[in-house]
Amino acid sequence: MTVLKLVRVLVQVLRSGLIPWRLTHWNSIYTAWKNCGPGFAFLSEVAAARFGERIALIDDDGPLSFSELHLDVQSAAGFLHRRGVQPNQTIAILFSNHRGFVIALLATTRLGADVLPLNPGLPPNKLKEILSAQKVDLLLHENEFEHSEEIDPMLDSLPYSQIESGPTSLPPTPRAGQLAVLTSGTTGVSKAARRRPGVFELLPVTSGLLRDLPLKMYQPSALAIPFYHGYGIATLALSLAMGSALHTSRRYKIGPILERIESSEPAVLITVPTLLWRWLKESPDKPTLAAIITGSAPLDATLCDNLLERFGPILFNLYGSTEVGLIALATPRMLQQTPGCVGLPLPGNEVRVVGPNRGIGKLEARGPLVLQPRADGWRDTGDLGRFENDFLVVCGRADSMIVSGGENVYPHELEEALSAHPALTDVGVLVLADKEFGQRLVAAVVRQEDSDLTESELKTWLSERLERFKLPRSIHFMKQIPRNALGKLDRRELGAAIDA
Repeated sequence: MTVLKLVRVLVQVLRSGLIPWRLTHWNSIYTAWKNCGPGFAFLSEVAAARFGERIALIDDDGPLSFSELHLDVQSAAGFLHRRGVQPNQTIAILFSNHRGFVIALLATTRLGADVLPLNPGLPPNKLKEILSAQKVDLLLHENEFEHSEEIDPMLDSLPYSQIESGPTSLPPTPRAGQLAVLTSGTTGVSKAARRRPGVFELLPVTSGLLRDLPLKMYQPSALAIPFYHGYGIATLALSLAMGSALHTSRRYKIGPILERIESSEPAVLITVPTLLWRWLKESPDKPTLAAIITGSAPLDATLCDNLLERFGPILFNLYGSTEVGLIALATPRMLQQTPGCVGLPLPGNEVRVVGPNRGIGKLEARGPLVLQPRADGWRDTGDLGRFENDFLVVCGRADSMIVSGGENVYPHELEEALSAHPALTDVGVLVLADKEFGQRLVAAVVRQEDSDLTESELKTWLSERLERFKLPRSIHFMKQIPRNALGKLDRRELGAAIDA
């Protein structure tokens, strides 16, 4: 980073209010740095000193102030320390969206251990496979975790209710623990991407978010995605840094979470496209929001237009992944010009399209948060994309592209076309083997309840919008498209449903 860019970054961070001016706060920052190092526990300790009795978290069990959260974290860390948790160990945490996840995450990192957040909906066989592959030393889980008896014999596990209060005198953390976030695993076994980003790695991207997003100190936020994913964890970190009240729930339903927010300050909604679709269908109300931030799954152009029309220019679309971090951001202006795009790279990042065919090629990224890049600094994101109006558009996963009758076919194009049909509420596209063409596309769709749309009618409608080789071999009408908690299509489950 050049000196000029560093100055710009620091100016942006100072303007945001992230860096306090009071001398007493700087003493707290110094003490927290000595005790915790540059990790999540550092954010928690500083937040307690800066924001005190302000509300940090509101979940299904009620509100929790920054001071109360810090005391709970210290108590849990003390208990885990007495139990023998050490730096370099890997602690898995298995919680839905409530304070147990936050306390377990912060307490674990306070001890310098590595933390592995897990999806509480994992089936037992997959959970066992992950715990074994990641060499987990301790599993912290919800009290009502239904598979605990199956897991207990194979490793040390502890329900949240058994964490006892006691002496909280803790030694300084000798190392900052790593955060191991699993990839989505919608087609196979999930892998963990481990990272321990430093301040100078995070500063450029953070300054870009503060520059482009309408974020303010103390502004309430509504989190309608899982904590255990990198997207949710990043939201938690920013809320701790900005003194924001973070509203969440075990059920990722946008409407009920927003209804609990009582504040004169408009809230920021953080969610994913699938949940936005459902919310638009279910909610006749139009709450006052400062911003809607979406990501983790493709933003359909039709959904993008609907949101901009209903709420105005407050929609933002983030692009990134577990392996490359946050890469790009689309502002409302960019989305109005190119609906569904992911905009421009955030500061410190570069994105390029490699080997384009009809403008679409493999996306490669380079930046401070990219894990395990090649020698030249670039890494294949695994996605396909193109540039339109100078803005980046993601066109789906590279491994989903097929060659049908000698033509390159991208499932994303069929999904976009189907999503524009007014009688459909959700769509998913799969690739299947075909004797004549090698591979063909198969579509699954969900109709509106009052619709009697037929496969023949839908194919006719598609034929007026897509070339013949892009049309699906068959269309299956379903009650629900299987997706993971982040709204990404679960291709294995969908394939099994179609076969059945």
